Amino acid sequence: MKRTTKRHNRHAEQQSLDRLTRGLYRVAAILGVVILVLGTTIVIDQWAEIMALGESLSSSPTTQPGPTAVTAQALPNPAPSPVPITPPPCQPPQDWVTYQVQEGNTLYSLAKDHGTDVEVLQRVNCLDDDVILVGQELYVPPPAGTEARATEPSLPPEDAGPIPWDRYTNIILLGTDKKADRVGWRTDTMIVVSVDAEQNLVYLLSIPRDLWVEIPGHGPDRINTADFWGEAASPGGGPELVRRTLQENLGIPVDYFVRIDFQGFVSVVDAIGGVEIDVDCALPDIGLESGIHMMDGKQALRYARSRMDTSDFDRSRRQREILMALWEKGKSMDVIPKLPALWRAMASSFETDLSLGQVLSLAYNGIQLSPDRILTEAIGPGQVYDWVTPLGAEVLLPRDGEIEALLKDFYSSPDTSSEDAARPAKVQVLNGSWLSEAEQLASHDLRRAGFRIAGTGLADSQDYPQTQILFYGVDASIAQRVVKTLKLPSSVLRYQHDPSSAVDFRIVLGADYDPCAAP
Repeated sequence: MKRTTKRHNRHAEQQSLDRLTRGLYRVAAILGVVILVLGTTIVIDQWAEIMALGESLSSSPTTQPGPTAVTAQALPNPAPSPVPITPPPCQPPQDWVTYQVQEGNTLYSLAKDHGTDVEVLQRVNCLDDDVILVGQELYVPPPAGTEARATEPSLPPEDAGPIPWDRYTNIILLGTDKKADRVGWRTDTMIVVSVDAEQNLVYLLSIPRDLWVEIPGHGPDRINTADFWGEAASPGGGPELVRRTLQENLGIPVDYFVRIDFQGFVSVVDAIGGVEIDVDCALPDIGLESGIHMMDGKQALRYARSRMDTSDFDRSRRQREILMALWEKGKSMDVIPKLPALWRAMASSFETDLSLGQVLSLAYNGIQLSPDRILTEAIGPGQVYDWVTPLGAEVLLPRDGEIEALLKDFYSSPDTSSEDAARPAKVQVLNGSWLSEAEQLASHDLRRAGFRIAGTGLADSQDYPQTQILFYGVDASIAQRVVKTLKLPSSVLRYQHDPSSAVDFRIVLGADYDPCAAP
């Protein structure tokens, strides 16, 4: 079903609003929300003045098409609305959704189904009377049976205190460019893997390699030199200096390390038969288009290291993607029984202070995880400054307060209730755009977020300008999780009453879907 143009009509002949007027309505809405949060009573006359000003700016009137009118029956209003504060005119509360009027709907039936009043529906949708039209889009509260979001202002979160590091087993993954014929080398990849066995969660935190820190016993330098300086001071001392550097600069304790060079990485990927990577962003420098790609070790290494057209932060994201792909491949190939043989065969490809027994235990627990129990984060642009050293090196200076806040937020016990609620939800994803394999990229992201994929394919057309997400009776908070996962605005959501639907969500991706968009 093509998405129809959003209409806020006062009656069947109401003039359409132009862009400037809609912008004014949005400003009015923001002011209204601020007033509601502060608990201030809304003065209706002030809203009327704003709306009158908006109407005076309207221009280029057009006539609405004339679908069949559906007149509300003269029935008493349903029970009073659960909405504690009367919403401002012509502006829906934040948690309301759009609903397309079906044959047989009346304002009374919609009010009853959605637990509100006819008067509230009229006020929010700018309706002067009880006439609604088949195919018309109206704002309604979330589906009956779900809880609307709290309208009271939320209190600022309390300081969670220090991170309970004793709850985590922290492993630092070090990917180096070390070669036998080179004296100097650097750590190309630094990822802290934190295992929370109590909560059954795994955290992946990327450390930017150009972070300028104080390396104990050496002085200020890039964090990716700590391993080298430790080895230069004492053979085998690199991981210990990395531990001290992370602890003293970022407050992150490290229990174990795994170090692997480029050839070792290639060997590991090849040993498991390659990995399937979701390439969200094309990389022209290595001739890689967006889509789903099966990569061998060398291709995966190029994908992990490329930054000619991107940045070190994006490279960190791709490195975490490869870790996820390795995990998924290991899960699909029943890797646990094969680990001892792989361990012996690959012993020369990596270094670690983990024993085979510890690796088997961690791997067994990891294989049991669902994708949404693996959380990822990075120290990114918001936590660093660009800086040029006196010798001309371009580095990143840490913003200590921002890094501390990011770590506390990341390692705090997450509320996984939305993930748990999303797990039973079934989603169909159709590609209505010309982006190749867009439905596969979207479905992979949704699966990792905990949703069940009930089918993918092409839509009836590849000319959808905007994405359409129809949802059928599930909690509105779960619908919000879908749009957040796909990095789309909430305006693409459409509630459709269909108890017989075999899926909870039907998604048609349009030209606005961009897997490469920033979260």
